[in-house]
Amino acid sequence: NDANDEFAAGGKRSKKKKKKGNKSNKSGNDDAADPNSAEGGGGGGGGGNDVNVAMTLHQIAQIYRRRHHYALALSAYRASLRGMKRSLGPRHPNVAAILGNLGNLHKEMGNYDVAYEIYQEVLGIETLHLGLSHPEVSVTLHNIATIESGRGRYRDAAALYGQVIRMQRSLFGPSHISVAVTSSCMGDVYERMGDVPSAAQSYEESLRIRTDVLGRDHVDVGRLLHKLGSLASKGGDARGAERHLGRAAEIYRRNGLEGDHPWVRDAERDRADVRAELSLRTTGTT
Repeated sequence: NDANDEFAAGGKRSKKKKKKGNKSNKSGNDDAADPNSAEGGGGGGGGGNDVNVAMTLHQIAQIYRRRHHYALALSAYRASLRGMKRSLGPRHPNVAAILGNLGNLHKEMGNYDVAYEIYQEVLGIETLHLGLSHPEVSVTLHNIATIESGRGRYRDAAALYGQVIRMQRSLFGPSHISVAVTSSCMGDVYERMGDVPSAAQSYEESLRIRTDVLGRDHVDVGRLLHKLGSLASKGGDARGAERHLGRAAEIYRRNGLEGDHPWVRDAERDRADVRAELSLRTTGTT
């Protein structure tokens, strides 16, 4: 999955939103941060100070998460969530932002069932305040689709990715980079389902948009060509596979990836396999 949660929705969330809740990375576990600190030192009903403390705990949780200290991140996010709910109520957008980050952390940890339940709560809060066709709702639906894929529910994931793509086309236009990101994710799901034609169609759409937006030599274009080459090989199109894989390897080199980089190694290995197959076909016809 190559979708960045913010990127998939069509751009970064506004800085104003970030200050209020920083919706993008999530966590939870109560063994690091002092639970009372999220309640303004254990004091009475909400207030600006309680919100500030909750926001600070949220920022601390983000730092822990980036450093892969997941237990500490969980603790800080949960303390932040308690403080924010107490200060602003359980359906406030800031609560959704922290919940979303908590869901992302569980997703990273492989706790997909927990992440799914959290994101359903996020979706309920966001649609309450923003409606059904807001860019942030598309981010959340994209995250739920990713979770469904992680749970092996590929048909549900593909349906959700399709819904997100329709929203993104309506919000940003059919050639927006967000459509390319989600199309690539949907291609990954179709490939896991064994639906090679649908996977190729999704990758081709992503390739077209990324080439137009990023340029024909961008490394992301190379990655998609690599995927298409692998699909072509699976479908018995050895010549198409060799063409795509060769172009992918060329793009990798142009972007400074050395021969020992795993992408370059994989592309050259796959290309060698295809060439061997083509050689055997040629030998068999002579």
